[in-house]
Amino acid sequence: MKKINQLKTWAVRHRRPLMKGGLALAALFLVVQVFYPTDRLPLFATIDGVNVSAWKQQDATWQLDNELANQAINIRLGDAKTAYTSVKPSEIGLKAENKSRVATADYPWYMRIIPTSLLWYGPLQSDQAPQYTSDAAVAKRFVNKTLGTSCNIPAKNASLAYKDNTLQVVPAKNGGSCEEAAAVKALQQAKPTLEQIASVRIPVKTEKAAVSDQAAESLRDDLLGESKNGVNLIVASKTKQLSQADVLSWLTFKADGDTLTYVVDSKKAASYFAKNVTPGISKPAGITKITTRDFTETSKSVGATGQTLALTSTLADIEKVLDGDQEAATAFTTKLPPRVEYTRSYTKTSTGIAALLKFYDEDTPGSFGVSFVELGGRGLAASHNASTRFTTASTYKLFVAYGTLRKVDAGKWKWTDANIASGRNLATCFDDMIVKSDNACAEAPLKKYGLSQLTKDIAALGLNNSGFTLGDTPLTTAGDLTLLLTKLQNNQLPIKSASRDRWLGALKRNIYRQGIPAGASGQVADKVGFLNGLLHDAAIVYSPKGTYVLTILTDGSSWANIAELTRKIEALR
Repeated sequence: MKKINQLKTWAVRHRRPLMKGGLALAALFLVVQVFYPTDRLPLFATIDGVNVSAWKQQDATWQLDNELANQAINIRLGDAKTAYTSVKPSEIGLKAENKSRVATADYPWYMRIIPTSLLWYGPLQSDQAPQYTSDAAVAKRFVNKTLGTSCNIPAKNASLAYKDNTLQVVPAKNGGSCEEAAAVKALQQAKPTLEQIASVRIPVKTEKAAVSDQAAESLRDDLLGESKNGVNLIVASKTKQLSQADVLSWLTFKADGDTLTYVVDSKKAASYFAKNVTPGISKPAGITKITTRDFTETSKSVGATGQTLALTSTLADIEKVLDGDQEAATAFTTKLPPRVEYTRSYTKTSTGIAALLKFYDEDTPGSFGVSFVELGGRGLAASHNASTRFTTASTYKLFVAYGTLRKVDAGKWKWTDANIASGRNLATCFDDMIVKSDNACAEAPLKKYGLSQLTKDIAALGLNNSGFTLGDTPLTTAGDLTLLLTKLQNNQLPIKSASRDRWLGALKRNIYRQGIPAGASGQVADKVGFLNGLLHDAAIVYSPKGTYVLTILTDGSSWANIAELTRKIEALR
């Protein structure tokens, strides 16, 4: 009390300086407040829980717009307690704008003339809501995409999941049906704020899940009870205990009607068994060695049969333990046949070459169609899948070449015919089509000749399995291409000698040499084809041992394999 009286006495004595100081401070506040930037919000202002003290209005607007655009909106169906899904406002066509909201939180002139108002006006303002706009078309698309065009929401059955070293219930979610218009209307009424996650409840006619939480809980309790001491597994007359954690982690669950069922998933269990069980019961298989000459087996020694874990049967037995049907499971085995190794030899005969072609196809990746004919020498010939049709790839240009030469010989086309493709005349295009496999130079004359007519003309040569009207793509066979090149080499085609020489000259200059030319001895006149996994080569080989024709069509093989097969064929000549 004494100190208070002393303070009063001091204030009375110094009232003039105090009044002057107070007036000066008030004047200072007025000056600061009057000249406080008009584009800034008051000190200590908050909007929707965001501290925007002294922010520029445009910055505050941007920040609030951005945060609201990323604010989650929970979508609930009917009376569901949990959200069916959670979305951003833009996903349902909703936009919240804060420009006018921020404008109302400014620092008006009449408050600026009240001393100290800068310190207390900001926190006292009432917060207004954003301005919401909704695009019904976007909301409708969301409903159709999320709930289906008929607004049917499938129920989600309860299930189980292995988590945190135990089985946990994944709760069921009811489904149902709703009216599209009502769903869109509910979405348009969403009003998200930053201080509270918005929730939209779409009215639905509820459809309960077939498998309830109680059913999942019952299965969980059964599985936990049956596996509480692990699962005993008999491995080669010895008992191995599988831990409860391991066994439960292998389970996969699915609904069967109103029942939740499970299986021990082989993909989940495979690595454990490969490391801990299989080595104890596996026996390696031996090797069966077979010697052949051409198509004839000349000797055979049979290797021992091995064994390995039959995982599927073993896991099925573990399920019986979990079902409570038996006390222990058995690690079953399955036989491993011996690996077969062939030692093959071939005679230098047509039969030997035919055997080589067959077994090379069996032992090499991809599929093969092969036709081989000697035009001199011993007259050897052999084939494998020679009548199997392949998509031609660029070997169809052999047919176009034949048709072009026929037209020129008949005087209907001229080598000087201009602008066949990219300004090139017919002579240049013919050369580019064969030598460089130019597509444009083949397509233009083919279109002019006609697919059906060219198919008929090559069929007249005996090429009955080739053509442009036999399927979705041009087709041919190894046998047909070999026949065409044989007739070309033997001067048996209905074309003039000059045309034959032009064709052969172009084939000899083919720039793609990775296939038959890489494996052949002597000059090669050939045409390749390559498209996706197809690699083809049809060739006349002028070998020192005599000229031969060889066509190799492949799907899923390689140029190296085509070259290797060519070398093997030459070795038997």
